[in-house]
Amino acid sequence: MPAKRALSAALALLLIAAIPARAASVPTITVIDTINQGSGDSNAMNWADSAALGEYLYFSANNGTHGYELWRTSGTTTEQVEDIRVDGSSSPSNLTAFNGYLYFGANDGTHGHELWRTNGTTTELVFNINPTNEGLGLDGSDPDYFTALGDYLYFRAYDATHGRELWRTDGTTTTLVEDINLANSGADSSNPGYFTVLGDYLYFVADDYAHGYELWRTNGTTTTLVNDSQFGADGSYPAYLTVLGDYLYFQADDGTNGSELWRTSGTDTGMVQDIYIGAYGSNPRYFAAFNGYLYFRATDGTHGEELWRTNGTTTTLVEDINLANSGADDSYPYAFTALGDFLYFNADDGTHGEELWRTDGNTTTLVEDINTANSGADDSYLDTFTALGDYIYFSANDGTHGYELWRTDGTTTERVPFPVAGQEIDCDCYDTNIIAVGARLYTTVYSPTIGYEFAYLDEPTYVLPETNREGSVWTMTLVILASLTAAASIGLRVRGAKGA
Repeated sequence: MPAKRALSAALALLLIAAIPARAASVPTITVIDTINQGSGDSNAMNWADSAALGEYLYFSANNGTHGYELWRTSGTTTEQVEDIRVDGSSSPSNLTAFNGYLYFGANDGTHGHELWRTNGTTTELVFNINPTNEGLGLDGSDPDYFTALGDYLYFRAYDATHGRELWRTDGTTTTLVEDINLANSGADSSNPGYFTVLGDYLYFVADDYAHGYELWRTNGTTTTLVNDSQFGADGSYPAYLTVLGDYLYFQADDGTNGSELWRTSGTDTGMVQDIYIGAYGSNPRYFAAFNGYLYFRATDGTHGEELWRTNGTTTTLVEDINLANSGADDSYPYAFTALGDFLYFNADDGTHGEELWRTDGNTTTLVEDINTANSGADDSYLDTFTALGDYIYFSANDGTHGYELWRTDGTTTERVPFPVAGQEIDCDCYDTNIIAVGARLYTTVYSPTIGYEFAYLDEPTYVLPETNREGSVWTMTLVILASLTAAASIGLRVRGAKGA
């Protein structure tokens, strides 16, 4: 074969090899029944207690011998990390990864439910925050709402002196950030919650007794009330704190307009729009930032509970999905999850029941009517949307197979069947029964044969490079191919010139 044609063929093969290949079939689910073998329940991934650290998923599980303790799995290896309480369950909770460790609350039977951490090798009590016998159980501080800001992990905890207040730790030093509620000599609780980071501050909701539940912030040094949206001790009860751009958006009730959409930059706080005029309020919630807009559910009193969005300047109804009763009925959109150029969610248009929808802000469409029973009017009850690779995975019920794992790329929506008939997704795991760790997706599984256990699959499209990212593997491949082509072209021209 002439050198030029051979080189062209070789470059063509390299180019074909560099083109991302798409998955041709539904991934295979592997069910794990090694923690509590047989029909016994391990309840792995139950009670919202699972989090990723490195290549492992950590969770609370019961092997039938040690009670509920800390476990981890890579899919290949499943092992108990530590038997923290030898005479019963330590009940690990609120698992959160931070600076190479997994932090969580646990009860070793001596210190009560306190702050612990592990790196998978070493598991240790970080700090005994409440060393007295007062309060929650046996000396427990019951830490929760773990949120990272800078070099510290912030959380809510209780001690008998300060009540339930704001704390932080770097793993070495654990301190009270602020005793916000000073009533009863400081022993009353401010009960901080809804922790959300914006810039250099941690924002949260707390009650200092004087203002009621309002919006606060801290940088670890200074802790201040951001705004008293409802003057007096009643409180505006901010909720659903979500960042979009330089602002933190939230729901609040100023006592005049009802629960409406607000935002703050930390210095400038105000209502974005009075969507439902009057004292009732639009009750905005389930916020999701997507493509420069904040999407949410709200009602204006005319269209029912529908899909809205705002960019902080313009606030509009995206779509009146349920047109029954002259549009006044509710579609109840929720579970907003982004994939590519679309935001996917669950909604009820009054005809198809609760089903899978998506929007790009301009066009809003039904993606799939999964449960076609009763002329399509029955609900599929979609939940726990998790984006992985080119797909969104979720749990749904098609009316035939029970709650199983499904996925969609917006074009194809398909069931990902468990390997044995009768197995389905079932647990008390709230919003964590489908979790992605790298390219591996974990979910819960139940059947009378194995009890409550977990399963996993590998999503091939997760590992593929994006074609439009500077510095990606795909970009580098094209650069190398271009260089090889240029070099080969020069070499051929040189040889051609010599032979002329």
